[in-house]
Amino acid sequence: MPVRTTGPFTVPQSLWDSADLLDALAARDIAQVFRLVQHATGASQTTLGSATGLSQAQVSEITSGARRVSSIDVLTRICAGLSMPRHAQMTLLLGEHQSASAIHDVDERQFDMTVPGRYADVAAIFASRSDFTAELPPHVLFDNARDIRAAGLSLNIICQQYADTQLLRFLDGGGHLRCLFLDPGGEAIRRQEREDDYPQGHLSALTDLNIQNLTRRIRTQLTSGARDRLAVRVYDESIRANVLLIDDRLCVVQHYLPRMRGVDCPTMVIERTVHTSGLYAVFDGIFTSLWERSSQP
Repeated sequence: MPVRTTGPFTVPQSLWDSADLLDALAARDIAQVFRLVQHATGASQTTLGSATGLSQAQVSEITSGARRVSSIDVLTRICAGLSMPRHAQMTLLLGEHQSASAIHDVDERQFDMTVPGRYADVAAIFASRSDFTAELPPHVLFDNARDIRAAGLSLNIICQQYADTQLLRFLDGGGHLRCLFLDPGGEAIRRQEREDDYPQGHLSALTDLNIQNLTRRIRTQLTSGARDRLAVRVYDESIRANVLLIDDRLCVVQHYLPRMRGVDCPTMVIERTVHTSGLYAVFDGIFTSLWERSSQP
């Protein structure tokens, strides 16, 4: 094994073309990528961290398998820090092998993860909702918020994962909350139960429980002024994603994919910006449109 070095290092081109590294990139196995780079260059964890914008402790957690990298922001820093060639970036981005010759005629900017603004206002993408929750738990999202709008199925991120005491504090402190649930008595939720192979009535019961908790248990404990800041409505349309909008600046989109449980589907985090046209306005418009077509539960 090479002696570890703390100085600058260069990843040999032959490593980027090796089957082992390409397999690791296609699987987004950053732990294996780091191990292979260390073996080829002798770079220490500290040196890897300096190059990729990570601390030595974070590199250690990644290489040991204790920390999984799924954030686009972190992946971008790793690509830039390791001077990853184009075909390696594409392999990581697309999740499948891309040879250097196969993309020789493709404009470099099209897939370059290090180009500023390439992803407009998308700040991060997580492989699953559990990965997202581990990185951004509800209290981080909501504790200092003033306005929350949520549209989706059962909205567990608010009703199950955020404590009632914190929700009461948010509303009594002047916060506004609008929740739009999939109608527990509608046809769309029954279709979703069939698609996800849930027993009939499973999602309906959970959604109804969450609605009742907000409209009865939470609302009755609020002051009269705070009650007006809590709005709950339902809609009966095929669900494509949970949409969470916070303070007109942050958007969380949790997609639903065929034959996959919601918790296993990817999550996208969008930060509104005035400098680029992006997706925030798209999902803001989706929420507004659903709200206008919704009804009282």
